[in-house]
Amino acid sequence: MKVAGNIFLIGAVSLVMACSGTMQGVMRGSGEPVEFSYEQGMDSDTLRTVIDGEAFEGKSVMRGARTTVGTGFGTAWSGGASAFGTTTIVGSSSTGDFVAVLLGSRGSSLSCQLQYADSSGFTTSGGVGVCQHSDGRVIDVVW
Repeated sequence: MKVAGNIFLIGAVSLVMACSGTMQGVMRGSGEPVEFSYEQGMDSDTLRTVIDGEAFEGKSVMRGARTTVGTGFGTAWSGGASAFGTTTIVGSSSTGDFVAVLLGSRGSSLSCQLQYADSSGFTTSGGVGVCQHSDGRVIDVVW
């Protein structure tokens, strides 16, 4: 049974790692199309694009995610017997608000603010965003 569980886990991780696609962008002012590719990971996405012959690659990570952990303690009495117990409560929230930095092969960079349609960050659900090139140009992005 343990082997089957490990096979399932490997399959699930492979499925998440295999999610990839493209994001369509346009340079403000010039209207020049810019295509980004993404590969969804467990904790971050890898983004790539080419602008003016310069290759860019970087990571997109969630901003504003929160995890809360709490512990409860209690004692109960009934007649002459008593019992003590504890519980742990874990809660989380996510926003779909992502930031990305892509570094260029010639020293330029892109800084992006992305809003994923799926608040948990499932990239294939789509989203919108804006990226600013280190030279000041701005790219509007949809996927």
